[in-house]
Amino acid sequence: MALEIEAVGTDKSALNAFLQVPYRIYRDDANYVFPLLNEMKHFHDKNKNPFYNHAESELWLARHDGQVIGRIGACVDQYNNQHWNEKVGFFGFYEVDDDAEAAAALLQTASDWIAARGMDLMRGPGCFTSNHDGYGLQVDGQFTRPVIGMPYNPRYYEQQLETFGLAGCKDLFAWHLETRGEFPDKMQRLIDRIAGRPGLVIRPMNMKKFIEDASIVRDLYNKCWSQNWGFIPLDDEDFAYMAKDMKSMVDADFLLVAELDGEPIGFSLTVPDFNQATQSLKGNLLPFGWLKFLLAKRKINYARTILMGVLPEHRKLGIDIVMVFKTMQAAFNKGITAGECSWILADNAPMNRILEGYGADRYKTFRVYEKAVR
Repeated sequence: MALEIEAVGTDKSALNAFLQVPYRIYRDDANYVFPLLNEMKHFHDKNKNPFYNHAESELWLARHDGQVIGRIGACVDQYNNQHWNEKVGFFGFYEVDDDAEAAAALLQTASDWIAARGMDLMRGPGCFTSNHDGYGLQVDGQFTRPVIGMPYNPRYYEQQLETFGLAGCKDLFAWHLETRGEFPDKMQRLIDRIAGRPGLVIRPMNMKKFIEDASIVRDLYNKCWSQNWGFIPLDDEDFAYMAKDMKSMVDADFLLVAELDGEPIGFSLTVPDFNQATQSLKGNLLPFGWLKFLLAKRKINYARTILMGVLPEHRKLGIDIVMVFKTMQAAFNKGITAGECSWILADNAPMNRILEGYGADRYKTFRVYEKAVR
């Protein structure tokens, strides 16, 4: 039989086949962390995930001789296109054998679907957008186990995308940072001077007022990041959907809010690397996965700083330097030996300099690709 590309649509058995593709691609890869299947089903449920209130999507399978050998998805997000005044469709959930014909057919299918909706560009890969996990393709650095929320891929994907005509439009860095209890005197004096600014308070998340503080973080995110490449606004429903799992993941000392004269001006979000605890589950929490997870969770010694932002009018105060310091202090005191700061735009010189100053190692590079579709 010839290669066939099949739309998933509303077929539950096809969706299950779609979700099972990583088990084929990464069956012999000890570094891969399988996503939790129930979470993936919820993400793709258009009746429950508010993302689909402002985004249209489709998923496809590639079959050869009846056997599934790959998959891809595509979406058009109104919020992205309205905010940036562009016509972009995203492609993602890309997984395929080392098969040039299948790769080209999947990418062409996504491209045609995006073009049919009046878009000018396809961009990705991701799951689906920069507001979701797994954004970008790793193209350089250490191909080690990914930390929570970060992508991982076979190295041959880079050639598949570039052969199709996709070109890199933005590089994203991941920095590895060892936690420390002490810093050189010169750096410590700088940190103390910034932290001692009159009216400046950098406090942990108030878990007793979780919804209130989480809303502050959402508002700060939308304000701090609005002009950053890749930003897509979060509305109330999107945020509530994400926040429902946030409370169980967040350590109060890892979600910091910076206030100046009582007004929120910045935040930093770090989470333990739960991939350390879920890797052995192979995507299934049942029947005994929960017990394995709870036992493994106690041994997590790595973390990821996901987001950090300061309002534009306060960015020259050095507040981000102090938030990095306080996060490292908290991590060190909790037995976290190291962590990752990701992703950081390659052209975000100020933040990259801060991380270099703390002795961080830029150890992975991810690339976002795009291509004209008409």
